[in-house]
Amino acid sequence: MAEIRPPSVDKKRTDRFISCQDALNDEFQGLVERAVAAARRPQEVLVAMIELADNWALMMEASAEVETALKVPKRKGVL
Repeated sequence: MAEIRPPSVDKKRTDRFISCQDALNDEFQGLVERAVAAARRPQEVLVAMIELADNWALMMEASAEVETALKVPKRKGVL
């Protein structure tokens, strides 16, 4: 597995998102190709990856909400 390039552009620049896509593209393509070689249909692979990404985003959002909720009681000396 290849190493993914770190960002080389300023966080404030609009092309940072494109740079991230470029950095992930080879690994993404490789994963799709390996799944297809394992007898998966390309369409099901892509839909599964979209679903995984969506679930990951929901998990991250929920985790952030829990962290925020836990910070309030800590400040009040509850936890």
